[in-house]
Amino acid sequence: MKITLLTHSFSPEISPPQRRWAVIADELAKLGNEITVVTPRPRGNSVQGATPFINNQRIQVKRYKSMRKSKTMVGKVLKHGVDAVLSLPEALKATRPDVVIATVPALPTLIVGYAVSKIRGVPFVVDLRDAWPDLLRESQVLKWRWLEPMVSHALAYLVKRSDLLVTVTHGLAIKMRLNGVKNVATIANGVETERPEVAIDNEPRTQTLQVLYLGNIGRSQGLETLIQAASILGDKVSVRIVGNGTEKRRLAELADELEANVDFRDPVYGDLVLENYAWADTCIVSLRPDWPSFEHTVPSKLYELLYLDRHITGMVRGEAAGIITAAESGEVVGQSVSALVEYLTNLAANPEKLKTNNHGSNWVKKNGSLRDAAQAYAKLLSDVVIRVGKS
Repeated sequence: MKITLLTHSFSPEISPPQRRWAVIADELAKLGNEITVVTPRPRGNSVQGATPFINNQRIQVKRYKSMRKSKTMVGKVLKHGVDAVLSLPEALKATRPDVVIATVPALPTLIVGYAVSKIRGVPFVVDLRDAWPDLLRESQVLKWRWLEPMVSHALAYLVKRSDLLVTVTHGLAIKMRLNGVKNVATIANGVETERPEVAIDNEPRTQTLQVLYLGNIGRSQGLETLIQAASILGDKVSVRIVGNGTEKRRLAELADELEANVDFRDPVYGDLVLENYAWADTCIVSLRPDWPSFEHTVPSKLYELLYLDRHITGMVRGEAAGIITAAESGEVVGQSVSALVEYLTNLAANPEKLKTNNHGSNWVKKNGSLRDAAQAYAKLLSDVVIRVGKS
């Protein structure tokens, strides 16, 4: 098959869609498919000198200029519109594909993918990585009240007209079927399991429980609970929050106000990530409790932590909580300050509970391999090409 993939981020950038699609695209290429990736030129977080594919002669990356990210709503809307206009010619320059895939939540990517599929007369596949459009409404990320319904309706309209919708969780697939989407399948997230083993030399444990959160620091994570718990526990815990995001400054101010033992650090990559994992006794995976969409949301970071056999403190529910329990690599905690304080106190007093005994890596190898996901994806794409061709 000839596959056109439209995504707003791709290797060597560091992002959730890149982590998912760099591996899947490579495996699809190994199966004999030809993949054309249409994506913006990388900005910011990139792996310099990285080799994005093991076997890349069947993968062609077409990049287009993109505006810099804006902090204003007007700027963001303008950037998305310009990106959509610039990506369309690149998507149409390639040889006619057998199928077009668009990754979401980037609405312009969805629009361009739908347009290219219609112009080319080929099936349209949507790879839905988050619980959109519900999450758009719950997060109120669009500050203009009139804009959110328009974007939500546009998302729903285009998704319903896809020939195949691929979700990353089963709960989201059920939700989309109830919303009227007919052809839905689930290809979960995961990690690259066919890579050299990574050995993490854990630092010697101290009497102070060392708690790490590493990742995006936004409204979705609800990290206020962790900071408030740290302020109550005092010297019993040392909390390190590594990353960047819209809520970082506000959370740092909260920690100062509460005199919480929290160390905020800038984002890290590569070996520095492993150094933070070596420092930590337990790693936090958190999603705020008051957005219903997080019942069927699984943070992609969870699979990486499991693969590296980190002990996980899961402030999550639904499918994410189920994975932590099934993998036997930590515990799911009630999403309240009192529950977290009680749990961390108990964990500090019983350090034997921090042992994971390789349960996480064993679970991921069986259930979270992106190579296996690509094999399943190839079958879905072949089926949709045949089905649409017959119709």
